[in-house]
Amino acid sequence: MPAGGADLPPLFSRERVNHMSIQPLFSDLASSTLALGWGQIDRLYTSPDPEEWQDIEHAAATRQKEFIAGRNLAKGLADSLGLPNIPLRRGDDRSPRWPTDRCGSLSHCSTVCAAAVSTTEVIESVGIDLESVGRVETKLWPMLFTARERDYLGQLEPEKASVEATVFFSAKESFYKCQYPLTQSWVGFQDVELERSDDKVLRISPTNGDKQRWHVPPIHMAPVDERHVATLILLYR
Repeated sequence: MPAGGADLPPLFSRERVNHMSIQPLFSDLASSTLALGWGQIDRLYTSPDPEEWQDIEHAAATRQKEFIAGRNLAKGLADSLGLPNIPLRRGDDRSPRWPTDRCGSLSHCSTVCAAAVSTTEVIESVGIDLESVGRVETKLWPMLFTARERDYLGQLEPEKASVEATVFFSAKESFYKCQYPLTQSWVGFQDVELERSDDKVLRISPTNGDKQRWHVPPIHMAPVDERHVATLILLYR
């Protein structure tokens, strides 16, 4: 039972998430050791785990729903890899505490969420991020992007620039999530710089300090639906 005897929400059941609720994402990168997917939060909000519920029992209802949906998605992906169903608790830094047999990453917007789960023998760390197109307004560019990045974005047509700014912001979020389990360090938006390799891949490099191995992998991007984009970085062993 949850700590303090708190009641679970009415939707509680011990059924696993329906795999039909999980949509493929970055299908060309998926393998027998890496599962990637996204889904509608409403369809994934089905089965809060009693242990996980302890981490959010006092949170706002919207946050509870996002948290539960993301955990269900991650556990559904883990199940597809043959990994056991283990509660995904939240650490003191609020990031997921992944079991030792896997690494992963979660992201959500108000209506959809995305996740990546991998066994640890092949991939050391992973970062995934999901963003709503148009969220990154022009007034935010000086805080989020370097001068070189702003110059690139400023040359694009407004509609294209809105999408590309969303992708660049998302890529930096994915990078942060990938490097954090290894460094336990905060990285500012101006501390790294992105450039396009092609229409599906970006490269990242530090703006100060030496290039580390987590700066080397490409960052992949893909549309999720007409309103959302996702980015992904995989650090292989």
